Amino acid sequence: MPKAKKSTQAPSPETPLAWPVVSRKDYVEAEVLEQDQIIVIADFLSPDECASFARFVAKQALTTTPPAKRGEADRVNDRISIQSENFAQSLYRALEPHVSHLASFQTHLSPAAQPVALNQNIRLYRYSDGQYFGPHYDDSISYTTASGENIWSEWTLLVYLTGVEDGVVGGETIFYKPAPKKKPSPPPIVPSLNRGTALLHRHGKECMLHEGALVQSGTKLVLRSDLMFSQAKVPNDS
Repeated sequence: MPKAKKSTQAPSPETPLAWPVVSRKDYVEAEVLEQDQIIVIADFLSPDECASFARFVAKQALTTTPPAKRGEADRVNDRISIQSENFAQSLYRALEPHVSHLASFQTHLSPAAQPVALNQNIRLYRYSDGQYFGPHYDDSISYTTASGENIWSEWTLLVYLTGVEDGVVGGETIFYKPAPKKKPSPPPIVPSLNRGTALLHRHGKECMLHEGALVQSGTKLVLRSDLMFSQAKVPNDS
């Protein structure tokens, strides 16, 4: 089974694009599906915002993932990665009210680490009939920003741009809880695939085994980023 690992990523230059606008919605609420593991935010994107993103994805040159290498999970979808610090900041402003309280798993740090941004490496995925992402763990990544700040990821962010409302059947993200010794495996956690929903789940060393179920019909569109953490800045008394 593919294992989680920590990688280092240096940000690439900004890709100039006219991204869809994402508004902050004070009326939406986050729901915890599994404590310290899975959070969903229904209606994080409005139907109009999802439609704008669907048109945006249609204009991009997505490529089909190559066959999995040894130790990698089987994956069949179309994808593109786009570097955009500006869009990541805009998306984080909409997400921040729901994640600012999250504690880091780096509990030994003083001052404590806290969420500060989204990964500027924005990934767009398209899953058509028969495509899927096999069981796997998501890696944590880290890099140094242009201002010299060391940041690292602890949560995956998935935003469903299409869902059951668009005729998508299958394609859910399925999470598997570890089985206690000599006991049956607990039932998997399967959040609904609803258009506009944001799903956050822990990754790196805290990641649950999960998979993207096979899409039986329709087209599943997903936006992916990562929630980045950094140590809180200590005020300068001088």
